[in-house]
Amino acid sequence: MARKYQITYELAGITVGCFLFAFGTNCLLTPSSLLAGGLGGICAIFYHLFEWEMGIQYFVYNIPLLFLGYIHIGKKFIIYTVFSVIVSSLFFEWIPVRLIWTKDILLCCIYGAIISGSGAAIILRLGGSVGGLDILSRVIAKYTNISIGKFSLIFSAAIVAISALIFDVQSAMYTILSFFVGTKTYDAILNIAEKSAVMIITNEGEEISSLLAKKLDREVTSWKDIDIYKEKKKTVLLCLIIELEWMEVTHAVKGIDPEAFILSLPTKKTFGKFKLKW
Repeated sequence: MARKYQITYELAGITVGCFLFAFGTNCLLTPSSLLAGGLGGICAIFYHLFEWEMGIQYFVYNIPLLFLGYIHIGKKFIIYTVFSVIVSSLFFEWIPVRLIWTKDILLCCIYGAIISGSGAAIILRLGGSVGGLDILSRVIAKYTNISIGKFSLIFSAAIVAISALIFDVQSAMYTILSFFVGTKTYDAILNIAEKSAVMIITNEGEEISSLLAKKLDREVTSWKDIDIYKEKKKTVLLCLIIELEWMEVTHAVKGIDPEAFILSLPTKKTFGKFKLKW
């Protein structure tokens, strides 16, 4: 029963995030000739050039990326992402592309980025994503040394260049500002780059370590310990993750050993092999 409530909570939160993501894009960024980052930016470009519907574009472009993600990324992430893409596409269709509240381009730039960035961050925090580049960049980061941040930066630079060509240099400058504000909002909600050392005390050490290595592509260190209170041998696992992976780790561990004890310690500095994917 608790698991059902958890899923309901996550899907409800993702729905709210989808609404904010589409609202900030359609009501503040796009009608101000500002481009959102990622796939939303591509949709906005073709909307301005050919008046193609935002929602239909967003859904169609995500189809091949979702198949790619299903092959290379976790099942739960893709299921929640499929849900996010469908709900976001509906909101993009239902919310008209027109300015509200203000016609000041600076205010639209700042608050559009805050609202849409908050929506995307909420979705990611709850285990899904807005699709598009979130999927592609995760796959690229998994198999190469190009982090998600670097890939997003390269793509954003291309968006800015196109913005300058389609509109004008001033629009491109405001687009850069919206990227900056959106990124800061994203990071503030997620604490996305913070590393944590996770310690797991369990009776199922081998199975859990194999699952974490496969699911998160993280190396796991283990050693034997003794529970003084119960006088039983336990396995202690140590794994370095980023804060965003915490929910995925706890779900994976509890699925194998509901009695496992999991501890997270903030880690400021590391030296050695650690792949920062985000």
